[in-house]
Amino acid sequence: MLIEKNKKHINFNLQRISNILLINGGFLDIPGLYSGEMGLVLFFFYYADYTEDEAYWDYAFELLERVQDRIHKETSIDYKNGLAGIGSAIEFLVQEGFIEADTDEILEDFDERIFSFENMTHLLTIDELLGIGYYALRRMAGHSVRTDMILKKVLPKLVSLSNEMCRNLDFEYRTILFIKDIIETENPDMLSDMSISFRPCRNCYPYGLEINIYNRYLEQFSKNVYFEKNTLNLGLQNGLAGFGMALITEYEGDNSWISLFPKDLNYIKNESLPL
Repeated sequence: MLIEKNKKHINFNLQRISNILLINGGFLDIPGLYSGEMGLVLFFFYYADYTEDEAYWDYAFELLERVQDRIHKETSIDYKNGLAGIGSAIEFLVQEGFIEADTDEILEDFDERIFSFENMTHLLTIDELLGIGYYALRRMAGHSVRTDMILKKVLPKLVSLSNEMCRNLDFEYRTILFIKDIIETENPDMLSDMSISFRPCRNCYPYGLEINIYNRYLEQFSKNVYFEKNTLNLGLQNGLAGFGMALITEYEGDNSWISLFPKDLNYIKNESLPL
């Protein structure tokens, strides 16, 4: 009875979230994963699977097409709201069976832009470097035809640049350590555990937030606090789409999607993970 009551509560809030995102999602001015439309794409694919409603599948694909249409030569390679994050999310959705597609074809231009970082190494920040690394690992996990090139050319360059950037630090980023293991073993098959390796432990549920903070968020949402604001945070990063993903996960228990938010990229600016 308690489980059924909890599901009704989750369904009620998910319906409200989806309605807000359907109405306001088109006003987002960035295509990215953390704060932009790609985060909404992720939510609606999961919500379509959760509800088994074709309308949400259609909207998810429509949003994805809009994200792709908004990408241009000036779009950054940044992970949080640029090409690396968008490409990683597309690869993830294909690997998880939400989309049937050849990512070597879809992400060909992404690969060309993101992996051509040798000419801009003096401009890269450490978070951009880590984003490139994470995208490279995600592509390899999808058994890309470019896996050998990534392993032999892209990853060693990333490690070299990371060593140069972080030579005065007393720690190494988890992403770079993972890349070093891949290079040393020359075993891309270990990428099958990638989601587990980059996912916060289950004891951190809900995703790095203290449980009392999560409960306060639930309480605020139930009191329509968000509807009293002129500007809504719609994205995954501490926004309604992220809250919706957490609710779906709370009921279904599958938090593999959170691997799209590696700890390294949140640690840098002390930002909390999506709800």
